[in-house]
Amino acid sequence: MDKSQRRLLVDLISATTRLTRLAAVASGNATPASQWRILGVLEQEGPQRIGAIATSLRISQPAITQFAPSLEEQRLVARSADPEDARATILAITDEGRQALSDWKAELGGAMAPLFAELSDDDWAALARTVEILGAVK
Repeated sequence: MDKSQRRLLVDLISATTRLTRLAAVASGNATPASQWRILGVLEQEGPQRIGAIATSLRISQPAITQFAPSLEEQRLVARSADPEDARATILAITDEGRQALSDWKAELGGAMAPLFAELSDDDWAALARTVEILGAVK
């Protein structure tokens, strides 16, 4: 990978970070972003120990531990003991959590649609290809 390709990756990360901030403001959703991030990890990666979620999201384990009771009360996640270590807690997204996440994604799409209204078919194809490429990154 050459210098210009590395710069393009940095620009892509910066642009997606900016887009995330724009989406949060445009949606007007007052739910903490951490809730959606936690649910997103659980939807994509399946049940996880709290420590693994914290590592994946680069936030502290106590922060996830603080969110867990609220998410459980809303029936967005189910908590259980880790069968390999009863001291550890596993969170799993529930059907209600999947629906809430799906509704939030639809809300984001609706809020962001006006910002992309003037894109050409070629631009939409380029975005679709970008999403495909980013989705394959592990």
